[in-house]
Amino acid sequence: MSQITEDIKSRIDIVDLISEYMPLTQAGSNFRGLCPFHREKTPSFMVSPDKQIFHCFGCSASGDIFEFIKKIESVEFPEALRVLADKANVKIDYNYNPDLSNKKTRILDILKESVDHYHEKLLQNDDAKIARDYLAKREIEKETSDLFGLGYSSEAWDDLYNYLKSKKFEDADIESAGMIIKSDKGYKFYDRFRGRLMFPISNAFGQVVGFTARILTNDQTQAKYINSPQTMVYDKSNILYNIDLAKNEIKSKGYTILVEGNIDAISSYVSGAKNVVATSGTALTIEQVKLLKRYSSNLMIAYDGDIAGLKATFRIIDNALSQSMNVKIISLPKDIDPDNLIKEDKTKWFEAIKNAKPIMEFVFSKILSSINLSDIFAKKLAIQKLLAFIAKFRDEIERESYLKKLSEIVDIDYQMLRGKVNEVLSKNSQKEEIKVAYKIYSPIEKDKKLEFLKKICALGIGFSNILDYLASNLEGEFIGSDDIGDLYKSIIIYYTKNNSFDLDFFRNEFFDDKNSILNTVIFLFENEYSDYDKNRAFIEVQQFGV
Repeated sequence: MSQITEDIKSRIDIVDLISEYMPLTQAGSNFRGLCPFHREKTPSFMVSPDKQIFHCFGCSASGDIFEFIKKIESVEFPEALRVLADKANVKIDYNYNPDLSNKKTRILDILKESVDHYHEKLLQNDDAKIARDYLAKREIEKETSDLFGLGYSSEAWDDLYNYLKSKKFEDADIESAGMIIKSDKGYKFYDRFRGRLMFPISNAFGQVVGFTARILTNDQTQAKYINSPQTMVYDKSNILYNIDLAKNEIKSKGYTILVEGNIDAISSYVSGAKNVVATSGTALTIEQVKLLKRYSSNLMIAYDGDIAGLKATFRIIDNALSQSMNVKIISLPKDIDPDNLIKEDKTKWFEAIKNAKPIMEFVFSKILSSINLSDIFAKKLAIQKLLAFIAKFRDEIERESYLKKLSEIVDIDYQMLRGKVNEVLSKNSQKEEIKVAYKIYSPIEKDKKLEFLKKICALGIGFSNILDYLASNLEGEFIGSDDIGDLYKSIIIYYTKNNSFDLDFFRNEFFDDKNSILNTVIFLFENEYSDYDKNRAFIEVQQFGV
């Protein structure tokens, strides 16, 4: 074991490794930065290239490259070893030493085998012709399919299951990887993905952690896209499509391009704009923003120019600004997505990137262009929306600048607007205090958080009109990743993807193995909220402090 770890250490410089997660500046013979493990304003996190160790003088975190990966990725030693061995190109024989493997590493092996199996199907099998034809129509060539590991899941109910069993994987591990589902009878398994184009999703280290699967027929009874469920290695709120291929380009170019879909990301990457990542049917979360901020604080958002895309853009802005990201908007023509634009003429895509607008220029334009400023009620509503956006900026200089601009445009006294934005800031601060209160780890507070989330979920499944509001106002890092947290996230993801909420479809798609918590929430809705109307439900959510 010591020989393996020493070999890996000899090939990976700790300064280079930690620089992938946070900016470091040279301080004499060492490097210094803000500690990623606790909040601080003055850098106390030191990295020694001579000793190949890190130490924080604020929280006392310290160690070598293995300890850093364990701590920042919240993993155990076998997973840290896997990550660093792959980065160092060191081969590990897990059969020789089973202690080097654990549940997560077995899941990663299952997912890697699944990618290879699906990709081989895409290239070789007759029944994959529908997928090959679709890719040809989208002008995605074999080299691109190879690079992104695209694949095809057979229509057969147990094709992947039988393949993975032939590789000696256990049912429990295959199920934990999210690749199979237990039948209602309880003794048989069937493949989760069938008859779909498969997009592997990798983490920042290039390890496949899940899939997005696209249907290739016009079957209206099935969702167009489905994703892997939450697993030990796949958390939808922490992953961005193409981050593994894009991260070095993001650092090199100094900004990230964010698009909405897998095909958009692939098209942009192939066109030459490689610093591109995509969300998978979800709004950009706080965790995803923090991931992007490792590589650059500059973000360009390129969502579809239609109404749904515009709504998604506004949802993203909140979380990006909360982490002090510098945001610009890549404007697209109505009903045109990045892939369409690139196929038409890729120079138009590069021109759109070049002409990206600062966030508030975009917001002012979108909100004010649709109203008549002589209409006092429309004007009041527009001002309220703009003040809410201005309040999101943490930098006081930026806020003051936008307030003065707004004052000039709407012909309202600047000091009055300043007072209004201060009221918004005060309300936001109160909300934050409530959110922080629920993060306390005492048993009593955990019970409070559990009951709070049950009520939020119950209202969400009963009144879909509040789900947009919840998605924008309840942070992912507060939700957590236990059963009730997973249920809440899945409700939001389902609603965002479908723009509606159907409980029966949702139950089948997301929570095959966790229906008990869903049934609890349904029971709560039926007994406490079934007599509410949508307005009362919305007021109830606001009274919770959301």
